[in-house]
Amino acid sequence: MPGPLASVDQLTARLGYPLTGPDLTMAEAALADASAVVRAHGLGWSDPARVPDVVRSVVLAAAERRVRNPEGYRMEQQGSYSYQLPASSPLGVDLTTSEVRLIRGAAGVAGGVFAVPIAGLGGSL
Repeated sequence: MPGPLASVDQLTARLGYPLTGPDLTMAEAALADASAVVRAHGLGWSDPARVPDVVRSVVLAAAERRVRNPEGYRMEQQGSYSYQLPASSPLGVDLTTSEVRLIRGAAGVAGGVFAVPIAGLGGSL
């Protein structure tokens, strides 16, 4: 399996705190998982140095979601304090529709629905 498309140092810069011990191990796994998901939507991108910046940003965003919320909680409450993520927010390394669109665009993969006329069924080519 190819390596992650982003580095732990890049993820640490986004998190704003150093990762050590089990947190570092989890971050490395999150980057590997996010990279695999991104590759499934785009290209193989075997060389991380040649990955488009937008693709690397998506990998980092997905890995950051996993590291910040490893249990996948949508809501937490402590006394009068409560915090809730929207139901539409992705958890873990799941990608948003916009992120998938960015990856597919960077990969040059067309998407959408197309109509193609077929000569044998009355259409013209």
